[in-house]
Amino acid sequence: MLSRTKKFVLIILIIYLLLITWQFVTAAKDGAGLIPANGKAVDISVMLFFSIQPNGWNENIISLVMMLAFVPTFGTGLIIYFKNNNMFGAVQQRIGYHGFIKAGIIRSFIIGVVFSLITNLYQLALINLFYYPFFFKTRPIKLYIGARPGYFSTNQLIDLCSYVILSAIGWGIFAVLIFSIGLFVSKNSIYLVLGPCVGLGLTLLSFIISLGNEFLLFLSYLWFPFAVLAPGQFALGSRLPPINSYLLFVLVALLYLLLAAYLIKLWQQKRKLG
Repeated sequence: MLSRTKKFVLIILIIYLLLITWQFVTAAKDGAGLIPANGKAVDISVMLFFSIQPNGWNENIISLVMMLAFVPTFGTGLIIYFKNNNMFGAVQQRIGYHGFIKAGIIRSFIIGVVFSLITNLYQLALINLFYYPFFFKTRPIKLYIGARPGYFSTNQLIDLCSYVILSAIGWGIFAVLIFSIGLFVSKNSIYLVLGPCVGLGLTLLSFIISLGNEFLLFLSYLWFPFAVLAPGQFALGSRLPPINSYLLFVLVALLYLLLAAYLIKLWQQKRKLG
């Protein structure tokens, strides 16, 4: 028999997959008129995939918020629960602070990567099986930039593969950042919504600051979470990223990892002193 916690997790995952499926059904219905009747190979499946990603014209805000919440929770919710309860002393004695932190980082990153890969691969399978088989080509920049303002390549196969791989890594890094912030959170209920609060808060801040000059635009992209969660999908304030999306991904990822490392070190020092 499944425990209550496992049943809850299973129900949440089913709801999430149903939302992803419904998003695809809605997008496929809207794009049904684009399917060629003469059998000509076209790239509509690639465009449909990017349309259901964050900031695509068929994005689903509810499933995005759920993912922001569940990736950190599924990865390290139990670890944070131990920290916030009387069980932490026993855990600390058994594995030590180093083992505790190491487990949190590894679990956060792996769950983030796996969750993102499952989501994107499931979407790709739905599109390929129930909408139109994937066909890749090189698109003119003027046509492609409307769908992918920060595209990695106008070669759609390279662009799609780069997006899926880097997005998965980005979700892993974001989950590690949320774990490092969660170390300072004493309420388990707050940790459940920490991902959406941090993700959407940083996004709002980035949009506001991007309204300034070119230097402020560059700064706004440096901490913009979707530069790693959905690389290439956004143009803040309709202004393109000032640097190549590969380089932007690396810079934001490094910034998040450095911030996470600083917060973890700070928490360890605080625990030892107090």
